[in-house]
Amino acid sequence: MSLLPLALLLAAATSRMVLDDMIEVPRGEWRYVDIEAKEPMAVVSCEYQVISENSPVRAVWIPRANLENFRSGRRGNVLAATPYGMDGRLRHVAPDAGDYAMVFENQPGSRSRAKVKVRVWLESAVSPKELTPQRRLAVILISAIAFFTMVSFSAFKLRDSEPRQ
Repeated sequence: MSLLPLALLLAAATSRMVLDDMIEVPRGEWRYVDIEAKEPMAVVSCEYQVISENSPVRAVWIPRANLENFRSGRRGNVLAATPYGMDGRLRHVAPDAGDYAMVFENQPGSRSRAKVKVRVWLESAVSPKELTPQRRLAVILISAIAFFTMVSFSAFKLRDSEPRQ
């Protein structure tokens, strides 16, 4: 059996780290990270933790073309966002290949700047890490049937090879 198809599948399902760093978000303002999704349905993941005190932050996932609208205060066309907090996670799909931005927004009215530890990465749309419940069930059933078929075949062969008395 050739391992080439499996190797190609695993190579296609890689993740790419976009940012793993500390950023500072001035009080009442925001900072963003440019993200290029090279394929449609790529999955972006973000984890952040605020290191400074009393500066809740949120992560906002938007198309890069809408960044000017975001800058002018129009918060429409947001693909996904976390609530304001001292830490958070966001996982969402890039609907099309193209340029996006992960925005980190300090809560309006915040009294201090936020120091935020941020990790952002992209995963291929073909991800073997997660299966739908139907596929999980199919994999389990097929594996169980194959296992019991092999065990039964081996038992019959062993029984037939025993010397008869």
